[in-house]
Amino acid sequence: MNGTRKILSPELGYIFIFFSITFISASMESGYYFLLPYLEGRGIPLGALGGVAMGICYGISFFIRPFVPFFEQRLGNDKMLLGGYACFFISAAGIALFGKEIFSVIIWRGITGLGLSMVGVSLTAYERQFIPENIRGRSIALITTAYSLPSLIIVPAMELLITKELYLCYIFFFPLLVAAGTVVIRKLPKIEERGTAAEADDMPSISYISLLRKPQISLFAVSAALFALTDAGQLTFVQLTGELGLTASYFFSVSAGTALLFRILCGKLIDMLPRKICASGATAITAAMMFIMTTASTASSLMLYGFIFGIGMGFGYPAFMCLILDLGGKAYVTRLAVVFGLIYSGFFFLTPVIMEFFINIMGSAALAYKVIYGSVFLAAAITVPVGAKVYRKTNNIQEW
Repeated sequence: MNGTRKILSPELGYIFIFFSITFISASMESGYYFLLPYLEGRGIPLGALGGVAMGICYGISFFIRPFVPFFEQRLGNDKMLLGGYACFFISAAGIALFGKEIFSVIIWRGITGLGLSMVGVSLTAYERQFIPENIRGRSIALITTAYSLPSLIIVPAMELLITKELYLCYIFFFPLLVAAGTVVIRKLPKIEERGTAAEADDMPSISYISLLRKPQISLFAVSAALFALTDAGQLTFVQLTGELGLTASYFFSVSAGTALLFRILCGKLIDMLPRKICASGATAITAAMMFIMTTASTASSLMLYGFIFGIGMGFGYPAFMCLILDLGGKAYVTRLAVVFGLIYSGFFFLTPVIMEFFINIMGSAALAYKVIYGSVFLAAAITVPVGAKVYRKTNNIQEW
């Protein structure tokens, strides 16, 4: 583990830019939580396609991600990042100006998915290039607070606009937000100026299959899948709390606030602790909370479990983001970012389906959560000692 040091300028400037880009991407996702109420308020019939309109961007993002390295090779990360923002703007403006019926909205939302893939992967490459390894943990922790902030800022504001029937203000907020973000990303230098492209050309190409055959990467993929499965369990959490007779917002608000504060105040721990091992430990903590929450009987107990869950999420997600940079090295960070993105988006798509299946089979959300997240906890606990053995051998792909 490299020694840690303070974050200095110009690194703070890069961190602020990466934070801003992440915040805008997260706002594009969370702000559109109210897309269906907006469409209904405008008198646009949804039929059975409302869910498709909400989920199409994630489906497109899932299928596009494996081809993102091709775009990177042809365009470079700077142009790919701008291209992703162009997709954001086209999508947001298209919905605002031409989203007069549900099929049109689905098409424009699909373009958002393309933008999510391009921006997410290119941003990871920028972080790998411009954030030194010895401050990587706390830097990524600060950047990932941008995923939580929209839930505290954008979501209440968008809900207020919809409640007040200020539909034009709501829908035109998004293209204006993306336009502001374009100004921010223009401040980034080209990665090629720091020599990454030349160094990457000297590295041998590697396929996704070959990548996943590497012990560290296969373990990383398994650990990331378990973490994503736990994170995505929040999507059906309202069913569990409804069955328990509790209010889900007690959990959501406390866990989100705790994760946010942890990343701000304790991000240095991600540099100090062995994150390759502790990332799996964070998964075990979050899975344990999902399991224990099935026994919650009061709001205070739900808030306590949400607090501990938030600590696990506050450490776990930035730790996994750091592992992409740690294990991928300079040449393969894009492919590893694609693997992580596929795992995460795939489980966010599949987990609600899996949970609904088990809930219907078992007749109880609490029992379904116990079975699934008890199993996830055991699997995550096993990956901790396994990771200590596997990760001890090498540091990144280039050493294999």
